[in-house]
Amino acid sequence: MSIQKILEEMDYLLLNASRVPFTNKRVIAVEDMTRLVDDLRENLPMEIMEANRIINERKRILEDVQRESQALIEQAKQYIVRLTDENAITRQAQEQAGEIIAQARNQAREMQNESLLYADGVFRSLEENLEKALEVVKTGRSSLHHTKDSS
Repeated sequence: MSIQKILEEMDYLLLNASRVPFTNKRVIAVEDMTRLVDDLRENLPMEIMEANRIINERKRILEDVQRESQALIEQAKQYIVRLTDENAITRQAQEQAGEIIAQARNQAREMQNESLLYADGVFRSLEENLEKALEVVKTGRSSLHHTKDSS
């Protein structure tokens, strides 16, 4: 069961619990809340593993981008060396190589920015889910304590 589904069940359980008259408290079956908290504990490591997988994938993408940009820069340098034999061709080669290097750097920068935006979006989503999970767990614990105190 996904963390989002567990949180929805916790919300439902809290919102539909019987109210204690003249208080802002609700009565929740301990077994139901315990089951959901256990499910949350079971699924949270999987969400964290997924986040770690995404981090590793981001690192791999950044390394690939760096390698590709280095290869493009190296090709441009080799191209410059090959074209420097004649004077007129040399100027043209240097201009073209400079353009190739600039394009390679721009492309590498764009690829890196896109991967950073993607990773940021994934982390933002994960952060929101984890914050929701934490809030539901806190509410559940508080409810359990109130239930225990009122028994």
